[in-house]
Amino acid sequence: MLKHLLLIIPFLFASTSHADEADKLKKQLEETLQGVTIDNLRKVDNTQLYEGVINGEILYFSADGRYVLQGELVSLESRTNLTEQRRVSLRKDIIDGLDEKDMIIFEPKKAEHTLTVFTDIDCVYCRKMHSEIEQYQDLGIRIRYMAYPRGGIDSESYDDAVTVWCNDDRRDAMTRAKAGEELEAKTCDNPVKAEFETGQKLGVQGTPALFTESGQMLPGYVPPERLKEILEQTSGQS
Repeated sequence: MLKHLLLIIPFLFASTSHADEADKLKKQLEETLQGVTIDNLRKVDNTQLYEGVINGEILYFSADGRYVLQGELVSLESRTNLTEQRRVSLRKDIIDGLDEKDMIIFEPKKAEHTLTVFTDIDCVYCRKMHSEIEQYQDLGIRIRYMAYPRGGIDSESYDDAVTVWCNDDRRDAMTRAKAGEELEAKTCDNPVKAEFETGQKLGVQGTPALFTESGQMLPGYVPPERLKEILEQTSGQS
């Protein structure tokens, strides 16, 4: 027992030291960058680099706070893209924290997989995907829609997303709008702005943007059968 404690104590001191160094560096960097908040600052293995997240983007900082690196960090030993690995982990944390009451959900009779989809009412491939919603459901794929108006806040696509959300039957309104029907404009308290900002944090650049439960992002339309194959593969890896 004593031997085990003697082995653990140095590790605890090292962990505390790294945490103190990260806190000190975070304060220094935020003072230098002025107005920027750095999330999840932590040391990268046994290197002199620290990984931090700014507005959903992963960056690397030198231990002295003088340099910043932007790009993919790859382990030569394992040939692993550490940046993408971390990106997936961060996405999963965000997706796990989402509240389904803010989503428009299409439920299959028996759900085998859940997919979170950032969608724009007017985009061609979003409409194509939704025209096949029954095929996705027949394959056991549960679709959770979140709004991502590509035109941004105060755009026509934003207003269209708000109108859908503010209808009494949101699923029906979504289906009609994506079929090209012009709905009567509506407004109410809605999560569209918050969902758009969440999409930006997750790195959404176009629609539809599909996210698996593991945090993997699939940019763009994926046919039902192919999507089923991908979800089976990713669920087997998690």
